[in-house]
Amino acid sequence: MNARTWLQPLLAALLLAFLAACTPMQPAPDRVDRVPQAPTAEGELATWLGSLPAVEDDGQTGFRLLDTGAEAFQWRVQSARKAQERIHIQYYIWRDDVAGRTLLGELLDAADRGVAVSLLLDDMDLRGSDDLLAAVNQHPNIEVRVFNPFRTRRGAVRAGVEFVFRGSDLNHRMHNKTWVVDGHLAIIGGRNIGDEYFEVSPYYNFTDLDLVMVGPLATEVGHSFVEYWNSRAAIELERMRRVEQDPEKLARHRDKLDAWRAEHQEHPLLTLEPLNGVPLAQPIDDAGAYTWTDQAKLVVDDVGKAKGHEHNREGVAEAVARRLDEVEHELLMISPYFVPRRDGTAQLVAMRERGVRVSVLTNSLAANDVAFTHSGYSRRRPVLLEAGVELHELRPTALPPRAAEDRDMGIGSSHASLHTKALIIDREEGFVGSFNLDPRSRYTNTELGVFLREPEIVQELLELYEHSTRPELAYQVRLDDEGWPVWTDDEGTLYRTDPKAGIWRRFLSGVTRLVPVEPLL
Repeated sequence: MNARTWLQPLLAALLLAFLAACTPMQPAPDRVDRVPQAPTAEGELATWLGSLPAVEDDGQTGFRLLDTGAEAFQWRVQSARKAQERIHIQYYIWRDDVAGRTLLGELLDAADRGVAVSLLLDDMDLRGSDDLLAAVNQHPNIEVRVFNPFRTRRGAVRAGVEFVFRGSDLNHRMHNKTWVVDGHLAIIGGRNIGDEYFEVSPYYNFTDLDLVMVGPLATEVGHSFVEYWNSRAAIELERMRRVEQDPEKLARHRDKLDAWRAEHQEHPLLTLEPLNGVPLAQPIDDAGAYTWTDQAKLVVDDVGKAKGHEHNREGVAEAVARRLDEVEHELLMISPYFVPRRDGTAQLVAMRERGVRVSVLTNSLAANDVAFTHSGYSRRRPVLLEAGVELHELRPTALPPRAAEDRDMGIGSSHASLHTKALIIDREEGFVGSFNLDPRSRYTNTELGVFLREPEIVQELLELYEHSTRPELAYQVRLDDEGWPVWTDDEGTLYRTDPKAGIWRRFLSGVTRLVPVEPLL
């Protein structure tokens, strides 16, 4: 027998095995889909909302913007502690840091009380955390699923090879952020779970925005979660390779978590109410904490978008585009990753030609946590400025609203990055969600958000925009007499290149402009 006789079948078998390993994972064959549930009839949130005429008689939802990291963290802790029956959670990123561990501990405590916790996480940032989640998944009241997972659980090389074969599939990610308690309360917006999203990272922090809602629209958010949970892209954690089922894992993890909590009692997050035992001055079951209205609409991408399928309903990108077509007087946009492309640029220029004021707040190159994404914006910047579009770029030293108070408590760092996603249309309608004004949010990732035509919320968004675009916080960008972009700050300093950005950042952004990757940004 010569070598070719046995080598060819062996190589073919290895190739088939490899290709099989690179096919998308499938859910358990005996899995039963969930049915969307009505809000719980019992529990603190149910009792409170049942006593409010705005909800029971008028069908209104209560809304509150969470514009500081401390408040956003506290609202999640409070709601987990008031859960009676179920908590549904869906995130793009969940870090294994102080914020992530503390909130995971709150979910374990809720599960100990009999609350059913469902945790759905995208896999793009999850690989490597399987052991921690496997421990939590051992709890009888907690189930973890991973959205569109890699088959390779460790190793950059193997993940890279898998991406070569499955790149089109793996490029689609679940970018939604939802936190739903008992079908009565939901938190959506830009924040993932991690120290930098709650302004406690010593390295850099995001200025971000959440929208909390109580009432009927929160129930709709819960139903959207169930749609994603039932998706064939949502894979049970125990089906992951290298995820061992060990009943002792949970006990070991809880011992480590208790010891960790004891060592970090002085951390700024753990000193916040109600973690320090002090009740909040304005609890989540206080009607005065919310603005009540029925003039709001939830938009959620069809889960099929994550597989590149056509939408069965109007998605977030379509809802945003439709409203932009109808702008009459003014459009204010906040987007950390602003990549309008040629068609979006033409649309904004056309708005200016018909007299619409257009103003954008995005990251400066120095503040952008994804430097190469900045290239998709910078290449369109001269045309936008020439048309009269106002451009503001967040400075890396900017502080979020009310941050001085947080800073006194030891929360935050000296480096800021914008992460808020919001729109204000004609000062009549506002939008808050996970949607960036870039090709990835438009075509590739799944997103969600809420449009509101409530004057009080719109005014809050307007005040947030005006605060964030002050020269103390954002560079004002314009064209000089020769048509080149220049930046100015509150002291009148003029910059002719991206201010405070190092050579490497400028190089990376500049080189990316030469590569045809704009549709991927």
